[in-house]
Amino acid sequence: MSAQRASVNTVAGYTVIRCEDVRLLSTRGWTRVVIADSVIAALTAGLLIVSFTAAGAQARVGEEQELIAVLQSTADVSQKCAACQRLRIVGTSWAVAPLATLLCDEGTAHAARYALESIPGAEASRALRDAAQRTSGAIQLGLIDTLGWRRDRDAMPWLTTLVASPDATTVAAAATALSRIGGSEAIAALREAQRKGPAAALPNIWEGLLRCAEASCAENDAATAIGVYRALLSDALPTHFRLAAWRGLVRADSDRRSERIATALADDDATLRAAARQALAELGQRQVVQACVDRWASLPADSQVAVLDMLGPFGASMFPTALAALHSSDSSVRVAGLLALGEMNTPRAVAPLAQALGRGGPAERLAAREALTRLHGPDIDAALNDAIAQATDARSRAELLNVLGQRGETNASDVLLAYAADTDEPVRLAALAALQKLAPEAALDRLLDGFATEPSSRARDQWVKTLCAICQNTPDKARATASVLGALRGDANASDRHLLPVLSALGTPDALRAAAAAARAPDLALAKDAVRALADWPDVGAAPELLDVAERSPDPTLHALALRGYIKLASLESEAAKLVPLMRQALSAARRPEEKRLALAQLGQIASPGTLDLALAQLEQDGVGHEAAMAALTIAEQLAHSQPQMIADATARILAHPQPDDIVRRVWALSVKPQPGPFLRRWLVCGLYRQSGVTGAQNLFPIPFGPEKPDEKVLWRPAPPADIVNLAAIFPGQDDCVAYLKTHIIAPQGGRARLLLGSDDGVQAWLNGAVVHANNTDRATIPDEDTAVITLNPGVNVLMLKITQGRGGWAMCARIVAPDGTAIAGVDNEVPPVEAVD
Repeated sequence: MSAQRASVNTVAGYTVIRCEDVRLLSTRGWTRVVIADSVIAALTAGLLIVSFTAAGAQARVGEEQELIAVLQSTADVSQKCAACQRLRIVGTSWAVAPLATLLCDEGTAHAARYALESIPGAEASRALRDAAQRTSGAIQLGLIDTLGWRRDRDAMPWLTTLVASPDATTVAAAATALSRIGGSEAIAALREAQRKGPAAALPNIWEGLLRCAEASCAENDAATAIGVYRALLSDALPTHFRLAAWRGLVRADSDRRSERIATALADDDATLRAAARQALAELGQRQVVQACVDRWASLPADSQVAVLDMLGPFGASMFPTALAALHSSDSSVRVAGLLALGEMNTPRAVAPLAQALGRGGPAERLAAREALTRLHGPDIDAALNDAIAQATDARSRAELLNVLGQRGETNASDVLLAYAADTDEPVRLAALAALQKLAPEAALDRLLDGFATEPSSRARDQWVKTLCAICQNTPDKARATASVLGALRGDANASDRHLLPVLSALGTPDALRAAAAAARAPDLALAKDAVRALADWPDVGAAPELLDVAERSPDPTLHALALRGYIKLASLESEAAKLVPLMRQALSAARRPEEKRLALAQLGQIASPGTLDLALAQLEQDGVGHEAAMAALTIAEQLAHSQPQMIADATARILAHPQPDDIVRRVWALSVKPQPGPFLRRWLVCGLYRQSGVTGAQNLFPIPFGPEKPDEKVLWRPAPPADIVNLAAIFPGQDDCVAYLKTHIIAPQGGRARLLLGSDDGVQAWLNGAVVHANNTDRATIPDEDTAVITLNPGVNVLMLKITQGRGGWAMCARIVAPDGTAIAGVDNEVPPVEAVD
């Protein structure tokens, strides 16, 4: 191995061979090698170890040689370009010379330079530079771009001459390449080009200078970057370049960053203020925020809002600024100030927030409520309590009580309980609503006492909601039940009736017994309220009590309430074996069709053989056949894959009764698809029809032509008999048009049937003059793709089809089968008598 071609040393215990050419290694049996100079630094840092086997290296060598041979052969341009693409991955210095020979050829230049762009080393760079200086036009521009991406500093002198060219395209390419190489020499050349270059290339020059400044920042050369950015700002650049320079200067010049952002926030230029607001938010630095606060009075509203948004993290020290914002004439500033106070977590924020909550506009009240809800820290609760006590009107006090509930502080219960007895109804309602959110178990007895003396029905409803929340939340349901039952006086008074929903919230056996007893009370109003409470029971345990009331009560309203409640609770049962007897009892107890419909609607929610049988059994019941069919169908659709024979029987039973079209279609979708049977083969055809300026099958579909117009004479002629009628053969080479077909269906007896259609493109069908199907589509012909529900008359039935044509194929097929998909015995198809006009 030549000492000039390779060197050997040891790094981290590995033998590392720095070598220009892996061939020298692979031919000498080396098994662990590291080949690129670029990885040596990483190896010495212990970050990277690359290992190749000699066999793998030899394979890559062989592939490279084959690719080079393609380049040096008489292969065509596409083959050489393909070889170049692969050499981007496997090429080494051996491929440089062959690739260089292709750089000046228009067909291969770009592929070759892309390959050389990926090959490291001075040799590839030299080849690219030499070619760039010998070419012109698009090839040269591409080579300039590649030299820039390679950051070839040896190309700098030549690129510097190009950037002074009078040709704008050349200057633009050279400026971009220089900016990628970077450094003081590139900056100087770009600044000179900015002064003297063509105007069309200036955007590339400015962008290049910005890129150089960014690179200087990345290399910790802030002074150079600052110089570039300042120079750009002093020039009359377009807005987006000027803003980019300003943002770069803010990042690079930390000494004047705060002053620069504060000044920009006060500027008359709205776009500069927007950039300053973004920089302020991104940096979030205290000294920057303070500089903006110091210039508060000179800032416009949008900038003040941006500053206020940044105050929260700096706490109470920024309190005076947020407080000052509340006196602004601009609503957005006042709202931002309120939200900023909510971030400062100081008790001093409570009073101004409470004032805004009571007296501000809608947006300010919303902001104040959110701020008070978020405030936390020592003494905040005490400050809130003081604010509530000092509130001068009921609205302000109610708003603050709502905040206590939103904050979720359980230690606020005593304060809220005290205001739950306030003489002002809005205050009582707010305190109770807050207690509903907190649901403190210890407050139950006091609330029960207060409930008994509540004069307002509106407030009484809120008392009940709060009591229910506490009863649902308490872990000791037995003790809570005893307290609630103790509050019931048993004399059917309004207080007792309103407390019945609380028994539902408890759901205990004792609560159930009390509610059931009230449901059987002679007082009808009390019984109805008790039934409503039982209907809201948390489990199915109350269902028997409701069924008993429904079966025994002579009052139709109480009966209906109880049965609906029973069905509602029965639907909570998730096991089909238990649900079926419950629903059977509901159907038995139902006195009106609407009650049975309700039970059937719930029945369809659980799919099982039992629920299916129960639904099917109701098909013949007066007034509920449709609902029974819907329930059975819903269940059948869920069982279709697991119980095919059962579903076949069920669909037959459903279709044995008259059903609307929507149910029939769903049943047919579950049924066995009909076997290919007799198509309607004999037709008359009429056409062609077009409308000037209208193209496409779907645009032609809604336009009525001659056969659709009763008074218009049209010409019909026989079509060749076929299962699939090929309209493209009848009317060859026709696009953007419509044809009609007509036939007679001879039925021995009338009745329901299915019309099965396939079409290319859209299809509309008339039976005996009435539209029975329409599908405006653009598709190929697939037999039986569309289904229409039809009713055949005994004897002759006239079927007419409209088939649209956009482009390509044009055909249709049709047949008629029984509702279950089987053939209809005796049905025939005849061509109508041919007349000159029709």
